[in-house]
Amino acid sequence: MNNEKIFFATLLIIAGLGFNVTRVHAEEANLIDASARIETVAVPVFFAEVEAIKEPNIRVAIWKTKELVKFQSPFEYQVFVGDELKGVLPANEMASVVYKNEKYFFKSKSLSFDNKDFIRLSPVDHGSYFTVLNLTRKTSSKSKINYNSYRGEMIYRYSPRMKTSFAINELPLDSYVAGIGEAPNESPMEYLRALLVAARSYGYFYINDGDNNKKFFDVYASTIDQLYLGYTCEIKRPNVADAAASTYGEVVTYNDSPVITPYFGNSNGSTLTWKEVWGGLNKPWIKPVTCAYDEGKKKWGHGVGMSTHDALHRAGDDGWGYGQLLTYYFTNTLVERIY
Repeated sequence: MNNEKIFFATLLIIAGLGFNVTRVHAEEANLIDASARIETVAVPVFFAEVEAIKEPNIRVAIWKTKELVKFQSPFEYQVFVGDELKGVLPANEMASVVYKNEKYFFKSKSLSFDNKDFIRLSPVDHGSYFTVLNLTRKTSSKSKINYNSYRGEMIYRYSPRMKTSFAINELPLDSYVAGIGEAPNESPMEYLRALLVAARSYGYFYINDGDNNKKFFDVYASTIDQLYLGYTCEIKRPNVADAAASTYGEVVTYNDSPVITPYFGNSNGSTLTWKEVWGGLNKPWIKPVTCAYDEGKKKWGHGVGMSTHDALHRAGDDGWGYGQLLTYYFTNTLVERIY
């Protein structure tokens, strides 16, 4: 598949779910002109390694629902109410959870209870995954693949403020990154690596944004934040999972601190500043840069940070590496492994 077809496939994936990587809705897509070409430009690439921290977990809202949630896994899962262990759900045994009349209800063949505190299902063994049986998540109306399986824990919690319940997937940050569904499997590897380092940086920013004791989750699984498709995505798009593994723990930093790294569909030839689009103070690492492969196109997306169309062509046609891509779109930054 050539780069134009790959990018158009990306547009279809994103357009089907309302691409919105930095919590601002995208506007419109434009077909890609295959005529644009640029010469390779030498750009300094900066990699560094800092003192490692423990890999953080991220909490992802995979389903906002008032319905009963049906859970099943081929692995054993411990069932907690808050921090209290209630029992172990055997492998392949289906369980249901629901909130009603100010109580949480859990029911399976071997374990049933109700309680005032939220429910958490935690895997006994590392690497386990689960399926939400009655959740339908497809990338298009014609797709036969249901992305409803996820690694790690499932938390079921009611939000009094929003008057609805959430099924939340808590898992290590890099397991989350491996399940990002923003690009087709056939995309150039260096482009995938750049995209996933940006996605990891975005996730890390929101893990640390705000009081973790007051918020139920860090990001949505939809393009309100980044499109997260979970374990099924790892299986169906192994190159994306490989790109995540090969950049394990790497984020974009500015002045020794991890920073937010927005990306979008395509510009009209140049990216925009943070203030131009969202107001407030500018981010010093987000400056306008030329996107030669976007020239003559109608802007699709917010226009801040990395143009995925331009980056895909620089990787696929001009041989740019992922570090070169990231330090081009994000000025005076480093790519650093932080865990």
